[in-house]
Amino acid sequence: MNTNRFETFFDAILAIIITVLVLKLTQPTAPTWDAILLLNTRFITYAICFFAIFIIWYDNHNLFQVVEEIDNKVLLVYALMMFAISLLPYFSTWVALQINSVAAETMFGLEFLAINILYILSIYGVYRANPYNCGLCQANFRSPYKYIPIVLSILGLIITYTLYVPGVYYCILLSLISWLFVARLQRPDNGSTERFEAFIDAILAIIITIIVLEIPMVANGSWDAFFDIKFEFIVYAVSFIVCFNFWNYNNNLFNIVNKVNAKVIWSIGLALFFLSLIPYLTTFVGMNPDSFIPCFLYGMDFIIVAVLAIFTTSALKDSDRANIALQVLLQDHKPYMATIVLVLIGMVIGYFAYPLAIVIACLASIISLWVLTYLSKH
Repeated sequence: MNTNRFETFFDAILAIIITVLVLKLTQPTAPTWDAILLLNTRFITYAICFFAIFIIWYDNHNLFQVVEEIDNKVLLVYALMMFAISLLPYFSTWVALQINSVAAETMFGLEFLAINILYILSIYGVYRANPYNCGLCQANFRSPYKYIPIVLSILGLIITYTLYVPGVYYCILLSLISWLFVARLQRPDNGSTERFEAFIDAILAIIITIIVLEIPMVANGSWDAFFDIKFEFIVYAVSFIVCFNFWNYNNNLFNIVNKVNAKVIWSIGLALFFLSLIPYLTTFVGMNPDSFIPCFLYGMDFIIVAVLAIFTTSALKDSDRANIALQVLLQDHKPYMATIVLVLIGMVIGYFAYPLAIVIACLASIISLWVLTYLSKH
């Protein structure tokens, strides 16, 4: 069985799960730091699940660069793994709400244990289905380090039942860190970009569409009721443009990119994590348009994505040094610096006068980026 269609299907499922996780995040009871910090466990759990899924995609991406055929047994293992991953939003939400619950901790631990075991079985299944694949034999996908998350998950379950109830939670966090390190050891064989581009597109498409789900329904059929939620629509429009601009930037960029390395994938992956918070922050700002903290967090998210774009450009230049067109295109960081400065100015205005100035500054920074890019080409 050729893997192309399977890879597309697998990526689509991961892209949906990785983005709908944000819908499980609870809004703070008030636009204050104290109310936000009360939700720290939920934010950490969200990050754990996001990067666990991204690591699975990354490892699978590397594996299928040297594999072109799988059989029904491999497909069955992947189907079971996708089923386990699909339950991650549910059990991660439960443990985030009830971190001191033995039942919630147990199911969270068993969930990660099942995912890791099925992941190992999928690798061995692929090896068995491709006994004469030279590229696969030379790779290190069966590294013993990949068993560390399984060991830590079992250790967490033991700690939960003997010493400390949240033992599973913290062992899973440690296992993610170890898994992240192991994943970084696996680099793309040929650095091809097609599958990575499709995965970025899928995540951004879902983010853009789920933002609208956060807009509250009009209370009744009057114009007054509609205008009562005008800020939600304004912030939604800005968020849509932010996400579309990121897609447009990557679309134009990858038209001349020939190959990528691990640094490129992980810098863009980190940017996608912060972009995945856009639906949540859009709702937070829409519910509290006159409060500084929601608008500040929205602006900070935008600044972090811009900073990561600078790191991505540097990584892209390192990954494809022979690409003269790419080297020329990415030689100037001024457009990104201009966007950061504009948002920082908006933060100052927002703190002293009008909080929504930060959101407006985000929109203005995108427009300035378009203008600077246009002027640089003419």
